[in-house]
Amino acid sequence: MAGKDNADPSSIDKTSFYWAAKCGACHPGGGPTEYDRDGELYFDVTSAQFGYEKLGKTSADVTHDGDYCMVSPTTGSLSMAAWDKTGVSEPDCLLCHRSDRTIADGVDKTASWRQATLRSMTALVDDSGEVVPAYASAATAGQGWWSTLEIPTPPPGKPPSASVLQIDYSVGVADGNLVADASDMLSFSGASITKSPVDYSCWGCHSMAEKKKRGRVWFDADNDVHYAAFSHLDDADPDNDVAASDSASCNRCHMNDDNHNFAKGNIFLGSVNDSEDYANFRTCQECHDGDGAGRDPEAPAYESDIHSNGHMDVMSCELCHIPYKVTAAQLVGDNASTGSPKGFYTDAFLSSDPQDPSMGDASRWYPTFRWKTDKDGVDRLYPAKGLVALWWGDWDQGGTPADYTDDVIEPVILWRVREMTGGLALPGVVDDNGDGVAEVNTEAEIMLYLDALKGVDGYGNLLAENPVLIKGGQVWHEDPANPGTVVSFEFHGTGIPVESFLPFSLDHNVRPTGDALGAAGACGDCHSGFNGGLPTDVFDREILVDPYGVDGQPVYETPRDMLGISVF
Repeated sequence: MAGKDNADPSSIDKTSFYWAAKCGACHPGGGPTEYDRDGELYFDVTSAQFGYEKLGKTSADVTHDGDYCMVSPTTGSLSMAAWDKTGVSEPDCLLCHRSDRTIADGVDKTASWRQATLRSMTALVDDSGEVVPAYASAATAGQGWWSTLEIPTPPPGKPPSASVLQIDYSVGVADGNLVADASDMLSFSGASITKSPVDYSCWGCHSMAEKKKRGRVWFDADNDVHYAAFSHLDDADPDNDVAASDSASCNRCHMNDDNHNFAKGNIFLGSVNDSEDYANFRTCQECHDGDGAGRDPEAPAYESDIHSNGHMDVMSCELCHIPYKVTAAQLVGDNASTGSPKGFYTDAFLSSDPQDPSMGDASRWYPTFRWKTDKDGVDRLYPAKGLVALWWGDWDQGGTPADYTDDVIEPVILWRVREMTGGLALPGVVDDNGDGVAEVNTEAEIMLYLDALKGVDGYGNLLAENPVLIKGGQVWHEDPANPGTVVSFEFHGTGIPVESFLPFSLDHNVRPTGDALGAAGACGDCHSGFNGGLPTDVFDREILVDPYGVDGQPVYETPRDMLGISVF
């Protein structure tokens, strides 16, 4: 995100106006889609004033203001944010609390219609061609209260964006969700609102991120024991089955309070109200502990001996009970070749054989593991899917080249990289691995980019004073003792706050007991001593850390090496 105050266009990344359109789709309005960082409405229709005008400023004062300017993500061109054209996105209670939701082909249209409307930004018009305020109208569009909503088929890899919206509240009156009084003032009918959201209310937003980040599925009784149990799909009585459209399974674990603070655990990445981690949230052990105070009477108590002998002191329940995933997730985010994100999924680099990624069958993939502090304060190993990231940075050594602890590597904003490359790999960069896409992986290719990044952008500002490539756990940079050549060093343990392997927690899609690691006494899943001293499928599985090394081939490490675990 762009800062509030910026010295020049070159330091401006995604602004609030862009965020409202592209990221506001999964935020229920209000907050940063309604108010600027001074607490003012971006645009007040009652006074026809921008927020900065209420503070006595003019448009000339906010040309580099992250709340009121807009930088094109493709060209870097600077313009003013047209909040007066889009309006603001106010809190959308019905995004979650609408009872009568439109579901089509497993998609919650309340969410998808709203999302497509927000993305249209200033390009949305009505049937007569008049501009429609997209941000202000998105909630109404999400409820289906329109006579026309045109959403053209987007280009490959792009999300859909609405082009025409004709709001028509009579649709809501006709379907009984709106009630008109004698003066034609409208209000919600009681039947249109539900206190406890159904799963589709959650999945409308979470499906986009969770499928991509974690390979998560829902509404799938075969791949999630909790969804199956909470919806009564795991018994022999079809009469008690809960339909997907009525399922409210999410609420069983993620209860909320009057301030809309949903019970949650503690993820590896991101920070959302950390003080609420584990508040009102029951862990696996609490629900399934036969004698515990937090025991869920419907949760079967664990009985296996594997829960003793110190296993639970170091391993989470999820480590064994989410042994693999069956839905492909994004594994690589390459921002280096062109500056435009190039993603590869697990099926490109992993297979159903955890020790042989090239095996060919990609019907399942296996996670790595990371330490995480549990609710009881104990650090345990949890499963994680890593996102391997490749990106360009500007390395500030703080005037102390021999001391890494004060170093900062700031990412080069992607629109500036795209401007430099013209959207294509630089001349001289070739496809080394035969996948049809040129990649930056050899020292000569890296040097081409390091040289280019020493140039200036369209505003005449230096792209990077000391450019580097972050890739495969290494910082790749020009050798100061031998200019024109590239060297690298491993940044882990140096104190430089930088990462190329981003772990995403895997905490849903728990599998049946029979699928768990160690099931039926299979101790050799983890313990080399129980499988003839051979590598184990758990701690010696192959985890991708670099999609293409200097030879163009993928580079893997094992969880044993990544965690420093000895053979046992």
